[in-house]
Amino acid sequence: MIAKLESISYLKNALTYCERGGELITSNLCLGNSVDINKQMNSHNEMNDRCLKNTFHIKIRIAPEDQGKLNTQDWIDISNDYAVKIGFQDNPYAVYIHEENSSMEHIHIVASRIKPDNLAVRDSYTNYKNMDFCREIERKYDLKKVNRVLEAVKENKVFVKEDRRASQLEGKIALAIKQSDSIDDLIFHLKNMGVKTKKGRGIGFIDENGVYFKGSDINRKYSLKGLEKLLSYKQQEIEMYSQRKGISF
Repeated sequence: MIAKLESISYLKNALTYCERGGELITSNLCLGNSVDINKQMNSHNEMNDRCLKNTFHIKIRIAPEDQGKLNTQDWIDISNDYAVKIGFQDNPYAVYIHEENSSMEHIHIVASRIKPDNLAVRDSYTNYKNMDFCREIERKYDLKKVNRVLEAVKENKVFVKEDRRASQLEGKIALAIKQSDSIDDLIFHLKNMGVKTKKGRGIGFIDENGVYFKGSDINRKYSLKGLEKLLSYKQQEIEMYSQRKGISF
């Protein structure tokens, strides 16, 4: 199991994306469709106008081998347990299931960070909490255990472009990859960073100034095939575990 959490400022877009690609399975202190929930969460978030990234966007995904092991109630229980783990159980949040009954099955949680005391839930050390949570859930539901023997990863030479704009774009793509595990996810997060994506037989990116860069020209790993590999469950699992151990690939 893999869990990812990011603090974001684009609540409305996140809710629209989650609703469009899936089904609402549960919510806490909010009701209705994405438009209704957005209004309710915005009203709640107004209690703290100092927290600019006042929303959590979480994605929890099972391994492909675990297809069919969890039912809807299991996912609801998992989402509620996760809220307690991170500390937003008393805040408004909505849970959507995507790719149900497939090897890509996962849930999205969109949650307010603002607690009843008007303080924001801390978003530090969440990678450690995510790792602990995933291990707990794997044991509880007899899911695939994380592979703790990391295979050797060959060093890939990175093509460094002198154009500073390419370096800035590379940073945004790297950040979007951390939040994504599919090309659709990547496109969504980049869009919210002001980057457009052109996808066909290959992939390219258009920065905020309208300048187009071929993915592999930014970084050899950012070709379409390279990105699909980076976003694969196996690679995401390696990255998640290596972050905790302080290993850099």
